[in-house]
Amino acid sequence: MANFLTAEQAKVYSDHAKLDIELYKQRLASLIEENAKQGNTAVFTVLPKHLPLEDIRNLSAQLTDLGYQVRFELNEFFYSFNVYWI
Repeated sequence: MANFLTAEQAKVYSDHAKLDIELYKQRLASLIEENAKQGNTAVFTVLPKHLPLEDIRNLSAQLTDLGYQVRFELNEFFYSFNVYWI
């Protein structure tokens, strides 16, 4: 049986994680490569809302320059980021 953290514990962990856009770039790069090797054409990732929007825009521009299509959505508590290639 899986044991879940309480929401309060998750918030404490999240507050102390000190995540920045560079960590998300590395993970997204890995997801893109893994998906491409499996023949998939899209990657979806969720970014925490505390990341600066300018950093996310820069990431989107970098991916667009590399030929990817990026769909970015702003949700109430997080950003969603879809990367496509055709």
